[in-house]
Amino acid sequence: MKYTAKQGDIIWIDFDPQTGHEQARRRPALVVSNDSFNNLIGYGAMVCPITNTDRGAKLHPELDSRTKTTGFIMCDQAKILDISNRNAKYVEKAPDEIVYEVVDIIIGFIEVEL
Repeated sequence: MKYTAKQGDIIWIDFDPQTGHEQARRRPALVVSNDSFNNLIGYGAMVCPITNTDRGAKLHPELDSRTKTTGFIMCDQAKILDISNRNAKYVEKAPDEIVYEVVDIIIGFIEVEL
């Protein structure tokens, strides 16, 4: 059965190929795009990679004891990926508060500054 990404899902996904400072290899990621977007494009979702390296970055909220997955969500590396062709596998749901924090950070990147 084909996996359809849902906002707040923690998945394992292949980030290769990558370039420059982008995260590489197969790793966990948080789905941040909403279900309407994911269903509209059908093949993908916006995700943020998760790393276990603590860089002390304010843009990297930490997962807590409510998830089996550990690490820091790299909001500054959000990207839209083809979920099916990158072999995405569902792991678990992230707590709502963490999803809200990540989405809020990403909105701050793109909102119009007056």
